[in-house]
Amino acid sequence: MKHYLYLVFLLLLSICAEAQVRQTLLLTAPQQREVTILVKTNPEVQALWKPVEQEAKQYLSDQPRPRRVIYYEGLLDTNPDRIQTTESLKDLDKVAVWLSAWYGTQEAVYANKIKGYLLAWVDTYQPTGNPINENKLEPLVYSYQVLKKYFSKEEKRQVDQWLTKLAEAEMAFPRIPENNWKAKHIKLVGTIGLVLQKPQYVAYAQEQFKTYIDRALYADGTSRDLIERDALSYHVSGLDPLLIYALTVEQLGDKQDHFRPFTYQSPEGGSIQKSIDYVVPYARKEKVHKEWVNTKVELDRQRAKAGLEHYQPGRLYEPESSVDLFTLASYFHPHYRDVVRVLRKEGFKEYDSWLSVLVEACR
Repeated sequence: MKHYLYLVFLLLLSICAEAQVRQTLLLTAPQQREVTILVKTNPEVQALWKPVEQEAKQYLSDQPRPRRVIYYEGLLDTNPDRIQTTESLKDLDKVAVWLSAWYGTQEAVYANKIKGYLLAWVDTYQPTGNPINENKLEPLVYSYQVLKKYFSKEEKRQVDQWLTKLAEAEMAFPRIPENNWKAKHIKLVGTIGLVLQKPQYVAYAQEQFKTYIDRALYADGTSRDLIERDALSYHVSGLDPLLIYALTVEQLGDKQDHFRPFTYQSPEGGSIQKSIDYVVPYARKEKVHKEWVNTKVELDRQRAKAGLEHYQPGRLYEPESSVDLFTLASYFHPHYRDVVRVLRKEGFKEYDSWLSVLVEACR
């Protein structure tokens, strides 16, 4: 019996209970058309597009599996509830792939699949305000903005109400820590505010963003995430949502509003850019960082004891995991493409990933 339980434990460890939702971006109508043109005319983009299209078509016969409750944050990867939740969250990764397929083709088949999945989650999921869990819903928010013309008046009312509940629950959530939790919280509320055109949500996100930079990003480029977790991977994961929020503000924000998240600097000198620049020597392999050695978070130690490879103290930070960070940052400063060049090595091209295509379309 003990041998059987040990085998089951090993099996659970082999299951990736991380909900990997593909990163996409919220593009305006002209930018969507730009992607479609690139797919038709640019050989590099065509090569990147083919696997996106193949994967998107592969999922077309699938049906949504929404959840009423997301069990994810604070649970070990081996927790059965988290494993089941992760299976349902694959819905959101499919939506992200279909949204990219829509950008590439403007074909209604992808819009209709997204609509079906979005309405299924709207009918099922009950917002709690937990930003770690609800950050996974990002592709639904983006897709609604992009595909509103496919929704009836009643369907728009339902989605608007659900997004409002989502934002309100986020803003009512008690004691959000000043780390990657807050970064994801800001991005979600701010994006919903822009999509629903609710100035109070937009203003809330702006103020929370400033407060977060003031308190959690430091003048030397470090962050509260890095100090608490002693993990450069957490530092990067806390910057990604801030960058995406900054990019979304560029896309949908009021041009008369002079607030630009990327250029904001705290009175003490902290900023997104300085915290991105802190990662550069590690991405270039000029420095190495041993992850988790001095983490102050008990969950990290529990994950290490459970045998999860990513959380083993002393594990070296993987420079390649910062590719998306520098690809996103290149929207604001093209010199970050030089870092991507180092990371991609001989595989570097003008368009080296599908995300780079989306970023370029945003310009």
